[in-house]
Amino acid sequence: MTKPYQDNWVEPFFITEYIAAEMAAMGDKFEPPSIVCTVRLSDVLRRMGVAELGLQPGEIADQERERRRNKPFSAC
Repeated sequence: MTKPYQDNWVEPFFITEYIAAEMAAMGDKFEPPSIVCTVRLSDVLRRMGVAELGLQPGEIADQERERRRNKPFSAC
């Protein structure tokens, strides 16, 4: 059940207990996604190799590339 003004929302929508109860009363059933992300994207990007990171779009990936460029060389 989507109202026209909701189609342009860019903020996340959280299902609270109250909303879940209202949805159930209307006959809707909310199923949470089976995959839950518990790691920050920046942590995931830090573990990627250079080639794999190069394929990632977005501001956080750009920040990680910049961080790697500015990081001093380590001979370890």
